[in-house]
Amino acid sequence: MKILRTWTFKWWEVGLLKLCLISFGILLGLYFFSYLDGLLWLWWTLFVVIALYFVVRFFKKEKVTDSPM
Repeated sequence: MKILRTWTFKWWEVGLLKLCLISFGILLGLYFFSYLDGLLWLWWTLFVVIALYFVVRFFKKEKVTDSPM
């Protein structure tokens, strides 16, 4: 029995998975709104830090080397 297999997803399957997880997150947010509202500063901080990381990574020039490592 092969329980742990290597999976390869198509682009539309990844899109469906993202839509499912976003919908689940919205439902959890609506259900636990009163609890999560007190932690709003944490969610904004996480968003800003992660967004800055990806912006810097996007604009940072990669060092080109001849060796593969």
